[in-house]
Amino acid sequence: MELTDSVKRIFIVGAGRTAISLISYLAEKAKEHNWFITVGDRSLELAKQKTAGLKNAKAIEFDVFNRRQRRKQISKADIVVSLLPETLHVHLVEDCIEYKVHLLTASYVSDRMRMYDEEAHKAGIILLNEMGLDPGIDHMETMRMITKIRDRGGRVLSLKSYGGGLITPESDDNPWGYKITWNPMNVVIAGMASARYVKDGKLRIVPYNRLFLDTEIVEVPGIGRYEAYPNRDSIKYRKIYHLPKLPNVYRGSLRKIGFCEAWNALVKIGLTDNRYIVPESHRLTYDEWVSIYLNRRNGFTTKEAVLEFLDISPDSEIVKKIEWLGLLSNKKIKIKNATPADILLDLLKQKWEFKKGDRDMVILQTEIEYQLNGKKERMTSTIVVKGKDSVHTAMSETVGLPLGIAASLVLTDQIKERGVIIPVHRDIFRPTLKELAKLGIKPYEEVVEIE
Repeated sequence: MELTDSVKRIFIVGAGRTAISLISYLAEKAKEHNWFITVGDRSLELAKQKTAGLKNAKAIEFDVFNRRQRRKQISKADIVVSLLPETLHVHLVEDCIEYKVHLLTASYVSDRMRMYDEEAHKAGIILLNEMGLDPGIDHMETMRMITKIRDRGGRVLSLKSYGGGLITPESDDNPWGYKITWNPMNVVIAGMASARYVKDGKLRIVPYNRLFLDTEIVEVPGIGRYEAYPNRDSIKYRKIYHLPKLPNVYRGSLRKIGFCEAWNALVKIGLTDNRYIVPESHRLTYDEWVSIYLNRRNGFTTKEAVLEFLDISPDSEIVKKIEWLGLLSNKKIKIKNATPADILLDLLKQKWEFKKGDRDMVILQTEIEYQLNGKKERMTSTIVVKGKDSVHTAMSETVGLPLGIAASLVLTDQIKERGVIIPVHRDIFRPTLKELAKLGIKPYEEVVEIE
């Protein structure tokens, strides 16, 4: 393809697990609109895999810390789509502002990112964040529902939203009912900052050491029952969704029933901490490592010390899960001078491996209670997406497709907002949800009258 000044250029940074759906979608759009895609990753091989067979795309080896290379690539782009971790977007944003290039991410808006709002406005560019699954589709579906209720004259009373990156029932072959289908370290440190939500008009703060005990059961139509634990700060969504005095706001992460109780045991022991190094960790067995955290009395095995510390019986499902992970084994830890979270992550990547024959599953459920015409009703929206295989995953689709659709909207000048934004605006969520529905990602909606 000949690159002329009329060709709009898309620069995708990161070619990891969630990139394939994004690249495939934009490659089709690029044929229509005469766009060109560059995919950059530390691994040239990975970038080449994702662009194989595409005439309107190329792969490059890209180091976000290489200032000269970064500025060169961004200066040539019309839009940058970053699949990098949240902390690395800062290396792109200043260059995007300088060269007046739009930037899209699926990450939560950080305090650092929010600081660039005024500069982005002055540059006339969009810094669109939270444009993935959760956050992303959850925002858009919630706004669709709220708008629908308000347009009919209803008053919102309660908002609950649940999301989870899980595995399909047929791929569930371990006691935890879980495999790593997204950023693995985020799985380990999830919830470490505690959580806040509002219930019956009262603030609830749940510290990390109790987070996985504060659970509720969620019925997912056609799939079954799951448990949810509180996810980050739910309170801020009152402002985001223009419901400043909403008495009930809760966002939760979904797991298979029994997961949270067992994960809480790992937290309680101290195995998820990421704040300090375990000296000479590679010289320890997993059993020896776990015993460091316990009062292992003379003659006690580490398992007996675990049972005593957690106050559970030998036939508890919790200890079965711990044993299955190999935490009470004489196998040596592989990594040197690592944090507890690093050690646990290294083990989980082996035990919770998402294998070639596996399929993942994404669940997003939103419940809104409201008053309308003197009656109270509950509207429930449920989105369930199952991956096609271990490459074309549900996570890739539900993170990558919203980003791809948003990039298309930006490049065709359909989004009027500028600065640091998230997809709660009608000119973003309406066309995005419409396009997702065409691609098979659409909600099952149910409305019931409640007392």
